Amino acid sequence: MNHKHVKVLHMSTIDLTIKDMLLDKMDELRELNYTIDFLSDDTGLVTEIEGRGYRHITVSMSRKIKPLKDLISIMKIVKILKNEKYDIVHTHAAKAGVIGRIAAKIAGVKMIIHTSHGLPFYQGQSSIKNFVYKGLERMASFFSHAYFSQNKEDLNVIRKIVPKRIITAYEGNGIPLNKIDKHEKIATSRKAELLQNMGINNNEFVFLMGARFEGVKNHQMLLRSIANLKTDRSCKFLLAGTGDELESMKLLAENLRITDKVLFLGYREDMYDLIQLCDAVILTSEKEGIPRILMEAMAFNKPVLATNVLGTKELVVHNQTGELVELNDIEGLTETMSKWISENYRLELEQFAKNSRERIISEFTEAKVAARLDVLYRDLISKEYDINVMNERQRSY
Repeated sequence: MNHKHVKVLHMSTIDLTIKDMLLDKMDELRELNYTIDFLSDDTGLVTEIEGRGYRHITVSMSRKIKPLKDLISIMKIVKILKNEKYDIVHTHAAKAGVIGRIAAKIAGVKMIIHTSHGLPFYQGQSSIKNFVYKGLERMASFFSHAYFSQNKEDLNVIRKIVPKRIITAYEGNGIPLNKIDKHEKIATSRKAELLQNMGINNNEFVFLMGARFEGVKNHQMLLRSIANLKTDRSCKFLLAGTGDELESMKLLAENLRITDKVLFLGYREDMYDLIQLCDAVILTSEKEGIPRILMEAMAFNKPVLATNVLGTKELVVHNQTGELVELNDIEGLTETMSKWISENYRLELEQFAKNSRERIISEFTEAKVAARLDVLYRDLISKEYDINVMNERQRSY
């Protein structure tokens, strides 16, 4: 298919978001006659982004609200955008979504799009934060032409807060299935050796949780559930990630006297290998966009156990690809983990694993998301598009 060449800038607050959430999708999109550039702050991953063949523009951005620094960031971005003449500026993450859209509007960019990877306001949040974040998101939307969502539930919320002239669309989320399938598979003998190096016996049941240590990921729910766990079979919990709450969660594990069961692994580049080493992947978040760690686990034929929350429940089908427990139901999570660890539940887990892989293939690949973005982009930059028609079409997704 012959397509007009389109120049797009994807903007995020930090380069980690680009590396973890955007690169693989952009590899797919680049094949459809797009020039893709990135803009973010540099936390040490820019070289890796550029190594994939992309141009990266570094602008210092604070993840917190800091009016003076934010104004300086906006001014720098405006200057860049005026020089570069992008067809589309596409922002990601809450902070970059605010200052990026304002800068793009000032610079006169033809098409400004924002994707929510999970709205910054949500049920259960403090009323003050909810009010502030919702107000900022509503304000920023006035500087947009379109607003995309990774999950369908957030999309319904977005449609209630943005001006009617804004195109709202389901973008979805996916993983690079071809890349996962090409990744080296760990042989059974090698798996036993790697587990032993981590102090884990081959007959122990291993759960993996890969998530940043921050409040919304809710590690405390998992740790408190582990403390109540009583099983005949020994088990281990691998916690990969870093963040502001890492030290406090380590202290909580010590206070709960579960350090013999929990291994804090820090930031890891070998998540695909860790997924292969475990028996199941777990996630206790308060909310998600569409959780990447669970998609990756499902692609590797792993059963997943997670909280029944926004984003996650759109991916995980209860009693088909795994199980969902209610948020902060410590007793319920303990009971479900105990059941999974039991040898008697092995056949059920094997069926969950098989179903998980099939669900990813059918709905959650980067190729599917890139194809959807291609259609959305080209509709939006076409002089012929009709907002009412596009909004109605997107409601059918």
